[in-house]
Amino acid sequence: MTGGESMEQRAILVVEDTAAIAEIIETVLNDIPAYQATAVSNGADALAFVAEVHVDLVLLDINLPGLDGFAIHDILRQRGPTATVPILFMTAGEHATEFGRRGVREYIKKPFDLDDLLLRVAAALDGGACLPDGRGTGA
Repeated sequence: MTGGESMEQRAILVVEDTAAIAEIIETVLNDIPAYQATAVSNGADALAFVAEVHVDLVLLDINLPGLDGFAIHDILRQRGPTATVPILFMTAGEHATEFGRRGVREYIKKPFDLDDLLLRVAAALDGGACLPDGRGTGA
């Protein structure tokens, strides 16, 4: 980059109810100049955030207070502005049936390595992760 150019940041929403995990993910992502991450701890806050702010990727925990990650995913897929935003689930559980129903081929298994997380975020922003029609590249 030359003097007057600025890098466009990619907005990433982290939906994670475990504060320590959310803080680590948010900090690691925000250490990369190309990313601007914001963490919220529940579905209601996630839906309110995406109603106000364009996001390029959602990192979504499944076990959340109130609406779970699957319900949030389904709502996002039904809303025009978020219908095509990649979603990358994060989970410690096994959810093959639910993932299959939604066309999910990629997710992050907890506990995860931060380097792996960064690789998967980069891949998701380049067309991987859970897209609305089930398309996505394997990471």
